[in-house]
Amino acid sequence: MKMQNGKGMIQISRENLVKAVNQVLGVVRRNGRSRKVGLALVLMVLVGGRAGMRNAAETFGLDYANLLEALGELDDPWRDWRSCLGW
Repeated sequence: MKMQNGKGMIQISRENLVKAVNQVLGVVRRNGRSRKVGLALVLMVLVGGRAGMRNAAETFGLDYANLLEALGELDDPWRDWRSCLGW
């Protein structure tokens, strides 16, 4: 299905997911950690859920509340992208 601007649902979902990931990376980078740490946190949430986020935040010295808020923004785009792909 094409949207009015010519982009398909998969493309729009992908763009939203990339924005959400970049938001998490921004929070991590503002706390002085590397992009690799941010990507590791994103993958932890996407693959395993939020169960270990408090421990990860403490391990990497990140502000848990800000990180949780940013990771919360990741849930909907991830779910939308997966549904577009039929997962």
